[in-house]
Amino acid sequence: MDNTIPICIFHVGNQQYFKNCVRLNSKNNKVYIIGDESNENLFNQQEYPNVTHIHMNTINQVEVDRFKKCFVNYSTNNHLHEMNCFLRIFYLKQLILTRGIDQIIHLDSDCIIMDDVNTIFQSLNSSLNNIKVGYSVQTFAQQHNPYHMVGSVHGSLLNLDFCNKMIELCFDIYENKSKFHLIESKVNWHRNNNHPGGICDMTIYYLISSTNLVEVSDFNKTYTIDNELCTFDHQIYGNYGYLGSNTYKTIGDGKKKLIKQNNKYYFETVNGDLIRVLTIHFQGEYAKYILENLYDMNSLILYF
Repeated sequence: MDNTIPICIFHVGNQQYFKNCVRLNSKNNKVYIIGDESNENLFNQQEYPNVTHIHMNTINQVEVDRFKKCFVNYSTNNHLHEMNCFLRIFYLKQLILTRGIDQIIHLDSDCIIMDDVNTIFQSLNSSLNNIKVGYSVQTFAQQHNPYHMVGSVHGSLLNLDFCNKMIELCFDIYENKSKFHLIESKVNWHRNNNHPGGICDMTIYYLISSTNLVEVSDFNKTYTIDNELCTFDHQIYGNYGYLGSNTYKTIGDGKKKLIKQNNKYYFETVNGDLIRVLTIHFQGEYAKYILENLYDMNSLILYF
């Protein structure tokens, strides 16, 4: 296995925010794109030596095709969109296997990491955190609504064990139904209350954590690097964090208050503390607009 940690971004399309996401993330990191024909020629090796594009159709399709046959969309959202969100972990598994990768950062195509990935996790693990798998788990929201059931891998550290456990759980829910009971009450709650949403890949990530299939470090929490408290952003529009839904100060249209000091970026908490930002998730229309126009990190603070 390779001990260096690359980034993987799964994306269909060639939107400007995606282009900037790859460009910014590849400045300090090796980036694999699992994509399609619309984006396979966007990043030539001469200009972007850290970027490798892999067409999804060239990846082993056995488990992909198997899941497509049994997948049922228990959501009010688009069928293809929901299925592709599940399938990115299937593709990620094959990437890990074929490239001999130990751990990998999975980023949504609207998420950027603020530093060299290996530097971040070497620092975290040297302080005895020993993170093997990490992603956002909304434990506070779960306390208020038992049917919330959200984990998110928009900015996550994953490995082969996680991928195997996730895929196995998907087949146990959708194919042989042996674990359908884990989602049944949520399916019924959405139907009976005519509530939008439903079951998505984020439900499965939550179940992996809540049933201890894999030990998951919650990236909403704070971690220490260079004697500074650090965190991974759940989403830039919203104040959710390690203290729950009222952790960070927001400004104007609801963005977290972002401060730049010594070429590092910080969120300000409601208590006035500064928490160093390790990722920023530009989720939502207005946040993607910022990313679309973000040509270097120095200009980021102009939007805050």
